[in-house]
Amino acid sequence: MPRRQFMADLKKAQTDVLPHAIHDLQQGDDDGQIEFLFSADDLSNSTEAVKVTALIPDLGDYPRSHEYMIFSGEEAPRHIAEALQNVRRTGGKTVYELLDIVSATLSRLSPDKDGDSQMPDSQFEDDGQLEEDDDDDVYDSDHEAFQVGNAQTTPCAQPSQGAKMRPADRAFRARIRSDLVAAKAAGFKVGVLGHVLDGFNAFVTVSIRIAKLGISEEAMEAWQLKATEYLILILQYPNGYKTNEELQGFDSIRLAPNIGLRVCAGKKYKPTLQEAIKAFTIVKNDRGSVSGNDLPKPEDDPEESSIKDTFISKPLNGLLQERLVTILRFRSAGMSWKGAEEHYNGQASAGADHSDAVPDMYFHPEPANPTWPGIVNADHYRDTRGGVSHSFPLLAMQFLLRHFVRCTEFCLVCHRKMDTELEAIKPYVCESELCLYQYMTLGFGPSIEHEILAQPYVVDLLVSFCYNSAAARKLKEFPDGLSLAVPPADTAAYNVTDPYGGGYGYNYRHNQQTPQEEKRAARELVPVFEVGFDRERLEIIFLEKPDACPVRRGDWIVMQMSGQLEAGEYHCRVAETTFYPTISINEPVVLRQPTQTQPPQGYNEKVDKPKAIKPVSPATTPKWLNATFQVYCEDFKILSKAEKCMSICRLLDTLPDVKALQEYLVKRHPADLKNWTDRISPAALSLLRWIIASNRACIMQVDGDSDGSSTVRKQERLYGMKNYMQFRFAMGAPDKEQRFLAEVRKTTDRLALAHPTLFAWHGSPLFNWHMIIREGLHFKNTDHGRAYGHGVYHALDAQTSTGYSGMHHNAGNTRAQGTWSQSVLRISSALALNEVVNAPAEFVSSNPFYVVAQLDWIQTRYLFVQCAPTLETIQIGTDTKPNNALAQDPKRIPRGISDSIVIPASAIKTSRTVKDERKADPPRNPGPLKRLKALGGFASSPIKVDDDDDDHDDADSISTDAADDEVLFGTDPEPEPQPVEPIVPVKFRGPITDFIPGTLDFSKLHLMPLPTYATSNTTKRLMKELQTCAKVQDSTPLAELGWYVDIEKIDNAYQWIVELHSFHTFEIKGRKLPLADDMKKKGAKSVVMEIRFNKDFPFTPPYVRVIRPRFLGFNQGGGGHIVLGGAMCMELLTNTGWSSVSSMESVLMQIRMAIASEPFARLDMRSAEQDYGTGEAADGYIRACQTHGWQVPPGFKEMAYGIGGPSNGWRDA
Repeated sequence: MPRRQFMADLKKAQTDVLPHAIHDLQQGDDDGQIEFLFSADDLSNSTEAVKVTALIPDLGDYPRSHEYMIFSGEEAPRHIAEALQNVRRTGGKTVYELLDIVSATLSRLSPDKDGDSQMPDSQFEDDGQLEEDDDDDVYDSDHEAFQVGNAQTTPCAQPSQGAKMRPADRAFRARIRSDLVAAKAAGFKVGVLGHVLDGFNAFVTVSIRIAKLGISEEAMEAWQLKATEYLILILQYPNGYKTNEELQGFDSIRLAPNIGLRVCAGKKYKPTLQEAIKAFTIVKNDRGSVSGNDLPKPEDDPEESSIKDTFISKPLNGLLQERLVTILRFRSAGMSWKGAEEHYNGQASAGADHSDAVPDMYFHPEPANPTWPGIVNADHYRDTRGGVSHSFPLLAMQFLLRHFVRCTEFCLVCHRKMDTELEAIKPYVCESELCLYQYMTLGFGPSIEHEILAQPYVVDLLVSFCYNSAAARKLKEFPDGLSLAVPPADTAAYNVTDPYGGGYGYNYRHNQQTPQEEKRAARELVPVFEVGFDRERLEIIFLEKPDACPVRRGDWIVMQMSGQLEAGEYHCRVAETTFYPTISINEPVVLRQPTQTQPPQGYNEKVDKPKAIKPVSPATTPKWLNATFQVYCEDFKILSKAEKCMSICRLLDTLPDVKALQEYLVKRHPADLKNWTDRISPAALSLLRWIIASNRACIMQVDGDSDGSSTVRKQERLYGMKNYMQFRFAMGAPDKEQRFLAEVRKTTDRLALAHPTLFAWHGSPLFNWHMIIREGLHFKNTDHGRAYGHGVYHALDAQTSTGYSGMHHNAGNTRAQGTWSQSVLRISSALALNEVVNAPAEFVSSNPFYVVAQLDWIQTRYLFVQCAPTLETIQIGTDTKPNNALAQDPKRIPRGISDSIVIPASAIKTSRTVKDERKADPPRNPGPLKRLKALGGFASSPIKVDDDDDDHDDADSISTDAADDEVLFGTDPEPEPQPVEPIVPVKFRGPITDFIPGTLDFSKLHLMPLPTYATSNTTKRLMKELQTCAKVQDSTPLAELGWYVDIEKIDNAYQWIVELHSFHTFEIKGRKLPLADDMKKKGAKSVVMEIRFNKDFPFTPPYVRVIRPRFLGFNQGGGGHIVLGGAMCMELLTNTGWSSVSSMESVLMQIRMAIASEPFARLDMRSAEQDYGTGEAADGYIRACQTHGWQVPPGFKEMAYGIGGPSNGWRDA
């Protein structure tokens, strides 16, 4: 198998286009040996090729762990031989990859004609490969990173002063400037690090101020961003700048080493060079696996670094690197962003198919969201006309904004659009279990360690809500995709009641079993082992010794004691099994079951007693206690819903309380809970991560610790809710605040409201809050009836809402059944304070409750919980009125628990924003770029930042570096005049070309019938191609172009008539092209061709055939890729070689070059004046494809023969 793979890779490399300066690739004399020649201009002042040999010592290691020995012949220059000896990172590379590495290494040894270093498209000059190198091999300095320095160390690092600039260089630099200026003109800040204009390794940065993205302040809090920061996209060009068209032409193998993309947030509009290098530096963790880059984490606020990762940098980096260029290929075909992404996802799911139809839905324009700023809705492809080159940095930044600002609409793993109506302020994953597993294991979710350190009581709140919901059997979503191994489930033995009667019920044994339950009942039960337990020594001895130890070090077990004093569950980790049948355990976590007067329905009071303890030894016998244990080996996924709820409660009860978790993290560096292996089981830790990561609301502590240990920014308390712990609370999508403000403005203007909003309470049982903070407020479920209509119910009196928000709990300090045993808050009820549009007359009902059906009219502001803290350090603030109170509607001031509420003005910006905008003088209002109004008004979106900075657009907010201005707006010096050779008079030879455009009579051509098929998107693409061709014809000399399309005579965009001419301009080995002499003898001024396009163009190639004159076939001594019948025989024009990114301009050029290539095309001098028939060309095309093994495009029959098809009954291949 390794040798077969090696030979296949060698053959593929031989048939492919070899890397720069590599040719004559052959198999060597030994297995695993290859030989090839390397030749480059100015190589050691000689044009002679150097023979290079590469040998794999052990071919059995191919293609994963093999190494190469690379050496040159004795005649090779010394510096070439030394360079080959120093080639590294060849382990595990394919044949083609090795050739590319050698090409890149040797090409650097020779400067080009201008004195610049060669910059081949090496596919392995990628920072991603640095993880295999020593630390010293990572960029030691900026000079090494960009190959710049003094002339002694890197003589080819910069263009020499004497180097003369070629026209191609000037055009290349002009294109770079055009691309970067396009990004700046679109409203972004553009920065450059390195010599991008000179073709070296360089970075380009595109950035925008966070405040200009229309993200609500609550979303910024949830996303750990500041309004004054910048969202930065760093583009790395390891092998010099590449245009959008060049990148789209690369395959996946060659793409990675030519472009790198990273997303970060920064204090300035661009990072330093060292920071940009850090963004692309691969970092390994203690276990040797890749953990990410070297940037600070999102929650950090480092002083030594101006940039840090954003909260979703990791998934966005993967999305941009893996999919962006492919999606841009689809966009260049006319698809929208949405259509291109859906088409990509469809191909990824079903595999690449060759169907002849691309659904029109992918080409439908995507409507803009009026709540987002114009810069978020902008589309470079949509906003530019056909024929205009597109800026890759701008397209990449627009794609980034699409997935950053709208991150809650997409899955963070598969990046598909979420198929749900639920809105959230934080992003998450779709319903796929695989996505959930990858989300948790790849570290895409939030850092639970940071949440515990910063907001421990928010974590306590989230866990308590989940526990309440699980205990009441109200959970709807479960962590099925995490592969949790949990203790064996026994709902009858776990003492939890269902006080609400609305859950799944634990009495399923008395009802008809579901298929899931039948599956569980049918499988083998988890073994129960009878043991003796020494509590002092933490040792377990097996009473009946199994043949092999049933547990391993690190396994978690659950033990049951037979005595009343020791009753309960002992969850612990196996510490050592060396002295089996005696094993050691870590300190167990003991769960004491709460007592109850009556067992739940279906509870079995019978408990099997363990067998008597057998004597251990005549020596001193330890204090063995009778016990049984089972291993954590139950698959959580296959449990019934009731058993899943019970397992969640058991696992959460094994966790330490949040203050213990916080204390552990404070004392450890790095702070990582996965290292607390002897206290927290893997299943419990994964469950904790799921609870925190799946929280899609923004909850911020208002109250904290009296010792000041909390790191959360201090918030003002609301007055009127004495003895209730307060949290700032926001839900809904990132644009939910903007939609709410838009409704407030419209209603305020329509009703002339003095107070645009009112505040009201919403209460709900504790078991509902786990889902509320994930789904938002809605009225899909009915818990307490709907006597006053459908909508979200509110009350002006908190006492009314608390009647719906509590749970059945015991008085005093006794823990209520259904509450988390480790909670330090001991929550007994919760209710929210919502801000609502002040239009009660338009509510579903306004008495005795406010029933609001318009969800965009509601925005949550506060969450209040009644609790009985177990720690004295937990401080519930005093109930004092804030100094700066928010003005409320005096007729509708809500009543709190202790008094009418007074809200601090700093907490609510809605009323102030609307009022200030309405009263502002017109001349003082920000301009249109600042306001970013979109389709009906976007008045409040960008969050206010410092006035000195916010009154200007982003282009002026921070001065641009002089170096960036030079790149963006500088001009290249004019080329130095070259010495002019004396002009030798020559005899006038007539015009450059004898072709006269516009003289062809279309009425005398034998053409195929006009096509009757058409699709709107293909038609648009063909019209753009015609416009581009017309522009090229107008700007290029006729003889130099060599082809002509009479645009005015084309009646159908799917059928072109093209004339190829001026073949006398070709010279082959110093001689004119034979075809030029043949055409001159026959008086033919051009080769007339018909090009037919299928309805799926550009995803299928065009069909090209010659109409006149007639050519000799291959067997008659002809050539030029023209087969018998007149069809063009080129792989490019088949499904095998066609690329959807090819332009017709390039296709016409390649066809003309193919006709001029060997074996040369020759006219049939006996019948050159006759036209080809339409049927014979199609037959010849099919034969040629079958001969070469090329794939005939789908739908060719309809395109080439018409609907009826050929008379011989040929079918589509």
